[in-house]
Amino acid sequence: MYESFEQLNGAHAWRDACPDGYVDYMARIRAGGRVAYFNYDLARHMQLIPANHAQRLTPQLEQKIIDAFALQIINEYDLASGETIPAKHLKPGTYMATRYLQAQHKDKRGLHSGDGRAIWIGELKTARGVVWDVSARGTGATRLSPGAQVAGVPVKTGDASYGYSCGRCELDEMLNTVIMSEIFHRNGFPTERTLAVIDFPDGTAVGVRAAPNLLRPAHIFRYVKQGRHAETKAALDYLIGRQVGNGEWILPPHLSRRERYRRVLTYIARSYGRLAAICEEEYIFNWLAWDGDNVLATGAILDYGSIRQFAAKHSKYRYDDIDRFSSSLVEQKFWARELVKVFAQAIDFALHSRKRKLRFFRNHPALKQFDRWFERERDFRMLWRAGFTPGQIETLRKRGRREIADLRRAISFFEEVKVARGMEKLADGITHAPVFLIRSILRELPAFYADECGGKSSALMDPQRFCRTMAASYASRRDLRMTATRAGRAEDFQKCYQRLIAAAGPYEATLAGVRARAAVINYEHRMTGNGIIDAVERIMSMRDKLTRRQIQSSIDRFIESQVLIPGKWKPITDGELAGDDARTQLLRAMQSQVEVCKETI
Repeated sequence: MYESFEQLNGAHAWRDACPDGYVDYMARIRAGGRVAYFNYDLARHMQLIPANHAQRLTPQLEQKIIDAFALQIINEYDLASGETIPAKHLKPGTYMATRYLQAQHKDKRGLHSGDGRAIWIGELKTARGVVWDVSARGTGATRLSPGAQVAGVPVKTGDASYGYSCGRCELDEMLNTVIMSEIFHRNGFPTERTLAVIDFPDGTAVGVRAAPNLLRPAHIFRYVKQGRHAETKAALDYLIGRQVGNGEWILPPHLSRRERYRRVLTYIARSYGRLAAICEEEYIFNWLAWDGDNVLATGAILDYGSIRQFAAKHSKYRYDDIDRFSSSLVEQKFWARELVKVFAQAIDFALHSRKRKLRFFRNHPALKQFDRWFERERDFRMLWRAGFTPGQIETLRKRGRREIADLRRAISFFEEVKVARGMEKLADGITHAPVFLIRSILRELPAFYADECGGKSSALMDPQRFCRTMAASYASRRDLRMTATRAGRAEDFQKCYQRLIAAAGPYEATLAGVRARAAVINYEHRMTGNGIIDAVERIMSMRDKLTRRQIQSSIDRFIESQVLIPGKWKPITDGELAGDDARTQLLRAMQSQVEVCKETI
């Protein structure tokens, strides 16, 4: 029943494509591990378990998961110490810690950087022909971590003396990743996913990530930075081969090499334009930078250690990574565009055997593709948030280009209004909090027009009420002071909004549909980064009172309640929160934390 797990033995095509693109490690099975979470839906999709497998962890399945993923590498420190490991505990193959660029490393060339606490478990080919990559984090300290370079000597797994060096993951970090990544995936955002989490008695865990392609831009950019032509071409061709083989990119065999690469760059530019727009419109902080470390090469979210979803547009938020601050929410477009520029440089290098300066590509046609797809996806996301259907959005794109632009300007004015008290220090960075929660007005405005104005297209909400409807609870009287400019902007917002409703179809019918959809999409108690952190804290504090099945059930139900798509949304009901059994208490605690943190980062 579980024979597909046998494919996950460390073997991977990256070894042949880029022979110096990794460091190999032997591994042992780490004792004491138990499965804390297993993604049954993903496992079925990957054909690791049968399609009709029950949502239940059988002893046989748990043992398969433990044998495949509960690993600890035998690193340089272990070899130097002369520790003897019984043969029965050793895995027969070796596992890659891959090399890639990382901005944290001083050399900035990828000479000694890459997977610092992760190994690639292997690749899995399904009966449908799709190949999946599987890697595991928390499997031990490799020599590629920033901390290992600071230490200058082999680091023992578990030793955190040198910053990012211990090679371990905490259980709460992995559960955060499970919840946020799965919510993002089910809401249609491009992302890695978590297959399993294995916890250990000391509070650490191994997190197993999966995607049809786990390659990062940094894996390729490393060779570009070092000026290595053959390796750059091999890494690019590996990426292309995987994407074509999985049916993600269509490249007819008759294409010339130049045309093949041109189309690849178009695919990349479009995916990065879409990702940047999703992050900006959905208020998702995803630390993009020149090295291409924190994103997948396919244009998807990777590494949830610093990912946040904000309740409003925290455009001044910056993550504090000890020695540097991150880029901001509104700077993500610039960095996504820069990554496309480096891909253009890499492809040109592969084609012509010489590396041209990056400034040569500042007007490359691929950047126009990026800009076009950024605007396309940004418009879609804005109109989706407003409550329009995909069909209505297409209609508005044809008939209402000016109206779309007008509403964007109206929304942007209110999004950028910040509280008077200025910048503030947070637990993980800094921000200047916004005064207004745009999702609140998008949720309440159509209900106001329908219930209090009889659906008349000329009626407007009073500016004072308009602003208070979307004001954050922390906004002061000074923040909400009404001015002539603000009153005029409130009126303009509503007129732009009404013109779009009129352009999308019959006014009253469209308004009714928008009202119903916007109430789901802009659900008041939606996930924020802090909400997930606090919800996981409740899991950690209560986990000794619950069975693993109860914890998994609570997590799955919570994820399901945050899939904010009309027709698919399954909110947690009052009946589910009533009662004193342990699972209900946990679900109630998780839901309450999301409600408490509904206006935070």
